[in-house]
Amino acid sequence: MTTELSRRTILKQLTGVAAGVALISGGDALLAPATAVAADTTWRQSYSANGWSISTARASFTSNCDIQGTGLTVVLREGDTATVLAYLAQRFHYDVARLESERGEIVGYRAHHEVRAEFESNHLSGTALALYPESFPLGATGNFYPYQVTAIRDILAELRGVVKWGGDMKPAMESMFYIDVPPESQQLKQVAALLREWQITPSEGAGTQNVEDPKRIKASKALTKKQKG
Repeated sequence: MTTELSRRTILKQLTGVAAGVALISGGDALLAPATAVAADTTWRQSYSANGWSISTARASFTSNCDIQGTGLTVVLREGDTATVLAYLAQRFHYDVARLESERGEIVGYRAHHEVRAEFESNHLSGTALALYPESFPLGATGNFYPYQVTAIRDILAELRGVVKWGGDMKPAMESMFYIDVPPESQQLKQVAALLREWQITPSEGAGTQNVEDPKRIKASKALTKKQKG
C-alpha cells in the first residue's frame, strides 16, 4: 500500500511539471528537458502551390498593373494572370468594398518565402492577390456581409472558376484570391481574352453587372459547390 501510494504521489507531481520536462521510463524514472523546435515555414519548392514557377528575379516575369478605377497598382505575373487578377480587383472595388491606399496594403507578387499556409506560396509566382491582408488575416472569418459574399461569388463565376477565393480554404484567408488552374490552361487564356475585349467595349466589364440577377446567382452557386466539393 505504501509503495502504491508513493507511485501515485510521484505521478501526480509529474503531471504538474512544466511542459518543457519529459518523463522517460525504463527501470528508474529519468527526467530530461525537452528542446522546443520551431516549425520551418519556409517555402523551398521551385513551384508555388498552384503549380506555377517561381523566380527570384521579379523583373523577369512580373509587371506593375493598374487596377482601373482606383488609381492603385499591384505587381502581378505578366500576361493572362495579370489581366484576370487586376480585373478581379477592379470588380471588388465596384461591387464588394472600395480599394483605397489609406485602408491598407494590396499584395500581389512578393519575394519572401515565409508562408503560414501553402496557398500563400502563390504570391511567390505572382499568381495571387491579397486585398487588405492586415484587415482580413489568415484564420479570420465572417469579415464580409452576405451581400458582399454574393458579389465575390459572382466575380468568381464570371471568371469561370480560374480563380479561387481564400475564404473557401482551410485555414481561411478572406483577403486572398489566386489562380487555380495550371499555366497551360486554355480556360485562363479564354477568360483573359474576353476581359481584354471588354476593356474596349462600351457597357461591358466591371461596374456593369447585376449581382442579384437570378441567372448569375445560380451560376455562382454551381461554381461554389464545385470548388468546395
